[in-house]
Amino acid sequence: MHFPPTFIGPTWQTDDSGNWLLPERTLGWEILGWVAEWLTFSDGRPFMCTPEQARFVLWFYAVDHRGKFKYRKAVLQRMKGW
Repeated sequence: MHFPPTFIGPTWQTDDSGNWLLPERTLGWEILGWVAEWLTFSDGRPFMCTPEQARFVLWFYAVDHRGKFKYRKAVLQRMKGW
């Protein structure tokens, strides 16, 4: 039996051309920069987010026009080994 994936939330939204939609205002770019600069694997290689992880971070740290976080809770659930 095959069950199609369920996508809830803005992380997986695309425009009419199939391009990913990103939040207008987000602190996520700073988070991604910090991750790239400071997190490494045990062998010293830098940790780099996948495109899906990066979109998730950008949306999770999205802020409104007043600078207030738009989201307070989030779940990114994948199979073991993802």
